[in-house]
Amino acid sequence: MTLLAVVWLAAGLGYDVPAEWTSKPSSSSMRAAVWELAGEGEPAEVVIFYFGEGGGGGVEANLDRWFGQFEQPDGSSTRDKATITERSVNGLELTIADVRGTFIAPVRPGASQRNNNAGHRMIGAVVEGGTGPWYIRVLGSEANITKWEASVEAFLSSLRLE
Repeated sequence: MTLLAVVWLAAGLGYDVPAEWTSKPSSSSMRAAVWELAGEGEPAEVVIFYFGEGGGGGVEANLDRWFGQFEQPDGSSTRDKATITERSVNGLELTIADVRGTFIAPVRPGASQRNNNAGHRMIGAVVEGGTGPWYIRVLGSEANITKWEASVEAFLSSLRLE
């Protein structure tokens, strides 16, 4: 994996982007950066969301929202099946949720039409510190996210204040 250094993003968040990730134009001012991760079938997407200093609802609100975007085939609680880890990276506090199941979020904010994508996975991170929080979402088929898991980990480990 080759890393391409990026000096800063949204109010001072720095990171290293794997060279194999494809930068995409943002479709919204809430999306500070977007990348596509190629794989079999539909590409996965990595997005950094930034709503301004102190914005975005905090850790628990985002975990609840992310869990609500998934259903489990057996009807069990997505929160109970998710893996949640907390760690410090370069002076930042990260809360990371690894969620698998059927992705059922609206196709766009406010839409009544919903996704129905079985076998999906999301790695979501709330990044606190500096002028954050920032919210990072890696979303796609479980197979594709698993393929890119090492580069996602390298990306998260590179987060820093610039």
